[in-house]
Amino acid sequence: MFLDTANIKDINLYIKTGVFKGVTTNPTILLKEKKSRQYQLNSILETSVEIVFVQLVGSTVEELLDDYKALKKINTDKTIGYKISMDFEGLEAASKIKKMDKDSLILATAIYSADQGILAGLAGCDYVAPYVNRMIDIGIDPFDAIRKMRLFYDDRDIKCRILAASFKNTSQVINSLDSGAHTVTVSPKLFLEMINKEVSLNAIKVFNDHGEKIKKY
Repeated sequence: MFLDTANIKDINLYIKTGVFKGVTTNPTILLKEKKSRQYQLNSILETSVEIVFVQLVGSTVEELLDDYKALKKINTDKTIGYKISMDFEGLEAASKIKKMDKDSLILATAIYSADQGILAGLAGCDYVAPYVNRMIDIGIDPFDAIRKMRLFYDDRDIKCRILAASFKNTSQVINSLDSGAHTVTVSPKLFLEMINKEVSLNAIKVFNDHGEKIKKY
């Protein structure tokens, strides 16, 4: 799993649970922190996360490649992954980056359909991020799209993993994984909803209360 945030306090808090492989960011998430992208990335890279995904910014192939080259200059022992939105320019940029450096980790984002995901996989992207709740909002079945992408990758031995994103509730997370997503990225708020179930918290409180009483015997 990945944690979808750029907030350093949240990253330090939730990464300790041991279930997150890394952090995903985008310009909107970074903007919330009211600091420059470079400053925020450096701060994230100082935490214990292993992988940080950063979105390339640009409307042309050249702009996307320039941003990629700028991010490549960051000196860190952590892995920086590059998020690229999947339009015509993004597809070409992803393909060119993989040809320049096959080890560059690329996550294709803004995936709203199976065909987008299939093209991203063929271009050599390492991950694709279908936007689950956003797809539902516009009448697209994201779970069917995930199943079709997964079947295409598996049948052709394409080493592309589905990292589902954009969730409104925990059911969407589970349904994505059940449909074939390899992993997901979730906000801190949604992660808490996944783990802190009211019935469980009530049961834990009873156990702890009884545990304190047992100590008195």
